[in-house]
Amino acid sequence: MSKRTVFITGASGGIGRAIAKRFIVDGYKTILHYNTHKNRVKELKDEMESEGYEDMYVFGANLTNPKELDTLVKRLEKDDIVIDVLINNAGIKMDAKIDDMTDDQFKSVIETNVTGTFMLTKRFIPMMKQQNYGRIINISSGLAQHGSVGKINYGASKAAVENMTKNLAYELGPYGITVNTVAPGLIETEMTKDVTDKEKEAYIQKIPIRRLVEGKDVAQVCAFFADERSGSISNQVVGVNGGLR
Repeated sequence: MSKRTVFITGASGGIGRAIAKRFIVDGYKTILHYNTHKNRVKELKDEMESEGYEDMYVFGANLTNPKELDTLVKRLEKDDIVIDVLINNAGIKMDAKIDDMTDDQFKSVIETNVTGTFMLTKRFIPMMKQQNYGRIINISSGLAQHGSVGKINYGASKAAVENMTKNLAYELGPYGITVNTVAPGLIETEMTKDVTDKEKEAYIQKIPIRRLVEGKDVAQVCAFFADERSGSISNQVVGVNGGLR
C-alpha cells in the first residue's frame, strides 16, 4: 500500500505542531497548512528534515477565502496529491463577556472555526469519495459541551463543529469515510497564554490525573482515528482532558 497523505490545518500552532510531528514520525506524507505564520511551519519542516524525515509540504491559505481554497485544491491536483486524512485543527479565539464582545469578534471566530472547516472539508470530500476512503478528524474543545465565562463565540463555534461531525458521519459513511472529533481540555499553547498560573493550578486540581494534557496526547488520539484499523469507528467525540469530564 502506498503512503497515506494527511492535511493538517493550523500546523503552526501548539496542538497542530504536535499532531504534525506525530504523523511525520508515523510515516505519513504530511501537508502542513498555515494562514499567517509561514515561518513557524517552515521551521517545523526544517526541524523534522534535520532528523531525517521527508515527504513534508507547506501550503498556505485563508480557509475562509473560497478563491484561495480553490487554488489550493488545483495545486494539489497538479501535484497528484490526494488527501486521505484531513485534520481540521485551525482555529482562533477572541474571548470577552457578552457585554464587551463586538459583533466582529463573534463573527470572526465563527467564520474561521466553523465556516473555514466546512469550506475546506467540502473541497476534499470528492477526493475521498473517489477512492472510497477517508478520515476526517475535527479538533473541538471541552467548551463545546460545557460553558465558561467570556467564551460564547468560541464555545458556540466548537459545538457547531461537533454537530458537523455527526451529520458528516452519516453522509459520508457509505463512501468509506469516517468522521470523528477530538476535544482537548486546557493545554498550554499560545491560544491559552492568558490563563494565569493560579487558574491553571485550580484547573489541575479538578483533573483526575492531576496534570494538564499535552499536544502529544491529542496527537495520539488523532493518529488512532486516522489509522485504517479504526475504520469501524465514526461519529465519535473523544475528550482528551485527563478524565475531567
